[in-house]
Amino acid sequence: MKREGKKRRIAVVVASMEVEYAGKTLQGIEKEAHALGMDVYVFNASVSTDETLKHNIGEYNIYNLIDYTLFDGVILFANLIQSYSVYNKIIDAVKKSGIAAVSIDAEMEGFYFVGGENYRPMKEIVSHLIEEHGYTKINYISGQDFNSDSRERLSAYCDALTEHGIPVEEERIFRGAFTNAHGRAAAERMLETPEKLPEAVVCATDAIAIGARSVFAGRGIEIPRQLALTGFDDTFGARNSVPRITTVARNQVQVGRKAVRKIAAVLDGRMTSRAERFPATPVFRESCGCTTGGRAEIVSLRRKYVETAQHYGRYLTDGIVMVEELNDSRTLQDFLDCLQQYVRMLQCDSFYLCLDRKLVENLRAEQQGERVDMAETRYGEDYCVEGFPEIMTMAIACEGGKAVQYEDFPTEQLLPERHLSTDKNHTYIFSTIHFRNQCMGYSVVDNSYFAMSSPLFATWMINLCNGLENLRKQAHQRNMLRQLDRMYVTDSLTGLYNRFGFIRYAGAIFENCTARAESLMILFGDMDGLKKINDSFGHTEGDAAIQAAARALERACLGNEVCSRFGGDEFIVCAAGYSEENAEAYESRLEEELEKINDSADKPYRVSMSCGFEVVVPQIGEVLNHYVDVADNRMYETKNSKKNRNDN
Repeated sequence: MKREGKKRRIAVVVASMEVEYAGKTLQGIEKEAHALGMDVYVFNASVSTDETLKHNIGEYNIYNLIDYTLFDGVILFANLIQSYSVYNKIIDAVKKSGIAAVSIDAEMEGFYFVGGENYRPMKEIVSHLIEEHGYTKINYISGQDFNSDSRERLSAYCDALTEHGIPVEEERIFRGAFTNAHGRAAAERMLETPEKLPEAVVCATDAIAIGARSVFAGRGIEIPRQLALTGFDDTFGARNSVPRITTVARNQVQVGRKAVRKIAAVLDGRMTSRAERFPATPVFRESCGCTTGGRAEIVSLRRKYVETAQHYGRYLTDGIVMVEELNDSRTLQDFLDCLQQYVRMLQCDSFYLCLDRKLVENLRAEQQGERVDMAETRYGEDYCVEGFPEIMTMAIACEGGKAVQYEDFPTEQLLPERHLSTDKNHTYIFSTIHFRNQCMGYSVVDNSYFAMSSPLFATWMINLCNGLENLRKQAHQRNMLRQLDRMYVTDSLTGLYNRFGFIRYAGAIFENCTARAESLMILFGDMDGLKKINDSFGHTEGDAAIQAAARALERACLGNEVCSRFGGDEFIVCAAGYSEENAEAYESRLEEELEKINDSADKPYRVSMSCGFEVVVPQIGEVLNHYVDVADNRMYETKNSKKNRNDN
């Protein structure tokens, strides 16, 4: 379905795009898409094989961001998605959308297919081991059973053995994933029974072979003198391993280009084949016992070594400082200002940090010292785990090295609409911002070869995520401490300061008035007849009367007073700069507020209070409690006077 009037978009769903196989294919996709005037949206999860690991759950969440109906086509790296449940969920969502869909190296119903050969070159590798080197005890390390590449390569291994009269033994097949870790684990299992050690080990990928080689070498097993080893994919690591690994070479750049051309053909209504495979070629090297290589390859290795060393060296220096500075940030703005300095490491055209609006609001409120309602924060259980919040805040937008401001926007847009009006070709890389399985938002990197090809991009993202989580936890702790401090100095019944709060805040006013020779008012209030209210109507009504008195005290204030419940039915008001006239005016306002409460409450009792105050300019050496006692004594004079009037 062509989106009229808008540039065509292709979504690319990939996992661990930093692996060489994915990187080369993505290069082909990008080149062809940009040549055809299309934008590429890459949704990447940097994951290991354990789908229950909370970090992996957080990474896989990026796929929940995709609304496939926003795109003209989708390219899926199904073989790189290690989780079977995630794999099926993506396939179902793509089919439901109805858009043009191409699968890379995994044939499946409803998808166009582009890939390299699997069966023929793998069968040639196994046959070569048997015919040229005379091996008959051959083990096989496989990938996932639900992966079509894995099934085809395993089938080729089994058929090659059968055709040469060698029985297929299930105990010689080690099933798992296309990873270095699986290769190491399988090699360890083989070494548990040395008497059954094979003559050769065939691996479904180079990553598996390199992992297995490290284990065998660590145990002193020489390759190929004691054990032959083969891989698949012809990666840089396989080409330059010691010994160099026999493998299968494929043109993944060509595969990527063809995938884009298939989508373009479907959109334009042109005929295109449902499936297309590109030849793959076995490359026989030292690891199986063959002799190959020359000076040109040694020169290439040296050049690559120097480039890689420089790349990692530069990143290591900047990365260490980045971690320290992000973790030293005390406020959200400090964090964002710091992070913006390290966007340059990505070598990108643009960078966007899109965060959960509620998280940003809470961090900014905490930064201002405001009280954050814990029930409303995305702390702990209230994080998004599956999916994303509906509204995003553009916390950082760097375009061409310059900061740009955007309003909050609906998450379903992926990026603000105003941004998308540009005519330049883009390759956007979307990654989840998360801590373990808890989502805080997502980042978008535009036109960055570094992000698309270097394993260090995943490290950069982890530094960002951990730094933001560290900031969030610090803010959470400060907010908790503030709330605990409020509880320490606040009366739970009335919300006024308690005795501890009075000592802290009234004490500070007293010290300032002493230093500045400024006048100070201390007003002591005691409720009238509270015991009678409790005895006649119950303590619940007594508490209501205390709360009413507290409201009246606060409403009578002009803004600079400190009101506290000193204990029971006793209250103290402290204020700087008050004169005798000001104190009398406060008493009048208090009486008026009490009358308003009594008139509107419709209670069988009336709330009243006796007060006494002292206005003084405190002298050095004097203490606050002295004037509290003076005000208290004057309050009792008032109360006794009231009592005498009532008795008469």
